Amino acid sequence: MSFATGETMYKYKLISAQIKSESAARLQRTLLAYHDFRHLFAESPLSRQANTLVNWQTHRLCKTHEDLYIDSRYRAGLDFLFQDLYQPGHICQRDDEIDRIFPTMLKLLPESILDTVASLIELNHLTQELDLKLTDTLFNQLKVDAINEQNYIEAYPLSGSKQQRLHQIQLIASIGDDLDKYTRRKFLHFSLRMTQKPAEMAGLSALHDFLLRGFATFRAMPNVAEIMETIVSRETKILNRIFDRQPDAFDLEASCRLL
Repeated sequence: MSFATGETMYKYKLISAQIKSESAARLQRTLLAYHDFRHLFAESPLSRQANTLVNWQTHRLCKTHEDLYIDSRYRAGLDFLFQDLYQPGHICQRDDEIDRIFPTMLKLLPESILDTVASLIELNHLTQELDLKLTDTLFNQLKVDAINEQNYIEAYPLSGSKQQRLHQIQLIASIGDDLDKYTRRKFLHFSLRMTQKPAEMAGLSALHDFLLRGFATFRAMPNVAEIMETIVSRETKILNRIFDRQPDAFDLEASCRLL
C-alpha cells in the first residue's frame, strides 16, 4: 500500500467513524485539522532546522526550570511535560496510531481520556505549526546560522500571535491538570492497565504507553498543581517579556527586579 493510499484510507476512517459524544466529536475535529498539516510538516524542507529549534527550546525549558528539574521527585514528570508532550520526534508513532485506529479508540477509551487526547492533538498541531513558522523566520528571514537567545527573541513575535502562544501554554496546563486528576481515579488507572494487552493487539501501544507513563510520572510527583502553576506562571512571564521586546526576556530574576 502506498503512502498516499494509506493516508487517504486513514483520513476516511476519521471522517466515517460513528460519533456518539461531544468528546469524540472534538477529537475527530482536531484529528482532521491536524491530519494534513502533519504530513506536510514531515515533508517540509525546514524539518531538519525545525528539529534543531525543538532541541534548543527543550534545553531552554530545562534551564529555565532547573531548580525544579534537579529535584529527583519532579524530574520524570518534567521530562514528560518537556519531551513527551512537546518533542515532535516522540509523538509521530503515537499520532500515526490515532489516525489508523480512531474508530477502535472510541470504543476502548473512556470519554474523559478522549477529551484529553483531543487537547493533546490540538497542542501537537499548534506547536508544530508555530515551530515551522518560527523556523522559517529564523533561518529564511533572519538568516541565522545558529539559534541563540537574542535572535530567538527577535524572531518569536514575528512567527505567531501572542494569543496563540498563550493558548499553547494553557493546553499544556490543561493536559497536566487532567493527568493529575486521573491519578486520583483508581478505577481509571485500573482500566488503562487492564486494556494494555487489547491496546497492543489493536495497534494502540504507543498511545497507551504514553497515557500509562503520564499516569506513573504524575502519580509519583508531589504537589503537581503547584508545580504546574509555577511553570505556567514562568512561561507566561517570559512570553510577555518577549512580546514586550525585552532583551533579557528569559531572565526571570530581572523580571522580578522590575516589579
